[in-house]
This record gives sequence, structure tokens and C-alpha cells, in this order.
Amino acid sequence: MDEQIVQNRHMRHIWAAVLLSLIMPGLGQVYCGRFKRGLALNFLNILPLLIIICLFSLSNSPALMHIAIVLILASMMVLLAAIFDSVFLAIHAGGDYQLKDYNNPVVYALLVIIVSGGSIGSTLYIRSKGLEAFRVPTASCYPTIVPNDRILANKLAYNRTDPQRGDLVVHICPFNRHWNYIKRIVAVAGDTVEVKDNQLYVNDRKLPQRKLPESTVDNIRITVEGILLKGEVFEETNGSTKYNIFLAEPPHDKTTGDFEKITVPEHHCFVLGDNRNLSRDSRDFGPVPLATIKGRADYVYWPAMSWSHFGKIK
Repeated sequence: MDEQIVQNRHMRHIWAAVLLSLIMPGLGQVYCGRFKRGLALNFLNILPLLIIICLFSLSNSPALMHIAIVLILASMMVLLAAIFDSVFLAIHAGGDYQLKDYNNPVVYALLVIIVSGGSIGSTLYIRSKGLEAFRVPTASCYPTIVPNDRILANKLAYNRTDPQRGDLVVHICPFNRHWNYIKRIVAVAGDTVEVKDNQLYVNDRKLPQRKLPESTVDNIRITVEGILLKGEVFEETNGSTKYNIFLAEPPHDKTTGDFEKITVPEHHCFVLGDNRNLSRDSRDFGPVPLATIKGRADYVYWPAMSWSHFGKIK
């Protein structure tokens, strides 16, 4: 009986292996007696981050955005492989597992501190230099962005060029520097811009709008303050760029539509929400300094409603 009690005490529990793998990929393998395999899996998990840092240090190419996303997905696949492998090892360890010298909570904690410290540093570097994730809580850029979409902003986009008309950007809110807004650039420095009767004029030219069928938003219909958002969808052409805008109907047409003609100052741009009747934008706070733009919104990595909405923002 005493011998059976000792054996049960040394069993490798599946829940513990999975929990440790979630804390640090590879730690579940260390728990199950496969120290080298655990270190190898952990290295494979952080290797994509190291590659991203090296690429960002050597180049500012826009292609890095696509490469970084692929590498991040690869890192997630390694994490999943580590979890499943730790479950397999725990099941096959049996009840008579012999504890190793490193099967010690202190060793586990030291591994987490050493490895996670490097991973956190790598993640912060990527966030500051290349990609930053944001959650969009409002409908101001509907139908392009649905409330609670998670997006990735490309911070490399404007290293060598200025923002262009049609770009969807994340910028610091003029009223509160702790907030971020996502808006569409419709005019750049030197352009004249005005809004009359829900029509946008850039350089004294009314931008063409083509009405789209209601089915365009069938998969992403939303409510605002508990009321279904209704309105019309248009495709607007601004130079060589085309994007969809939404003109909300009452009671959601809360934005002052008209804006007197101005010339956008140097080092500034004029931004509007794609949901033109329900957006706080340059019609309220004027042109936005380029220095406050954090990056170009390029990808929806976690759509709030439809997975057809996933991927590169069109």
C-alpha cells in the first residue's frame, strides 16, 4: 500500500503538463522528464520572434508585415505542438515515474524567468518597431472595421514615405493622448477639402461614389446602443484608391455632415471615419499631425463577427 502511494505521488498529471506548456512552451516536456526536448521546443517557439527582430533591424520593406504574420503563426503552431506533445508524454509516463533532479518548482520558476524575460523583451521590441495590435470598440469605421475587431497596425509603413489618400491609419486622439483613433485619410498636405451635403470634395472635385447593394453588409450587420444600424453603402474613389463608406440613417446620423473648405497644412492630413454620419474625426478636431500617426491599419487578425472579414484590410 505504501509503495502504491509513492507511485501515485510521482504520476505526471495531464492538467499540470498542459498548464506548464501554456506558461512556457517546452516546460510541460521538462515536467515529464524530457528536458532537452522541452528546451528545443521552447527555442523553436521563440525563434520566429528573433527572426522578426533581425529582419526589422536590417530592412524597412513593407513585405516584412506579411513575413512577420507568417512567423507569428508558426510560433503559435509550435505552442500547440508543445501542448499536445506534453499530453502524450504525461499519458505514457505511467504511475512509476522517477523524479529527475530538475523536477523542482524552483527550476521551473527559473526557466520561466530566464526564457520569458527574453520573449517579453522581443515582443516589446516588435510592438514598438513593427506591429502593434489594437481592438476597435466603435462603429466609426464601419463597414470596413466592425466594432470589437482586432487589427494589426504596420509601423513600418511610413518610414520612407508619407501617408497617402485612402490609407486607414491609427492615430493618437487629439483630446486624450491615452486613446487611439482609427480613421481614413482623405486629404494630405496642400489639398483643399470640404464636405457639403454628405459629399466629400478634395481639391474642389467631388469624389465619385457608387452605391453598393445592401447585401454588401449582410454578414456584418451591427447594432449601436441596442438599435440596428441602418443606412446605405457606397464605394468611394479617391485618386487611385477605392474603399467603402456607410451613410447611417436616423437615429444614428449624429455627425455634423458639412465642413467648410480648408487647405490641409504641411505635415498634416485630413481624416474621416468610413461611417460618415457616425464618426468623430477631422470635422471635429481638424487636420491630424503626421507625428501622431502610429501606423497603417493593414490586417484584421481577429474578426468580431464574420471570418470572411479576416485578413488584409481592403
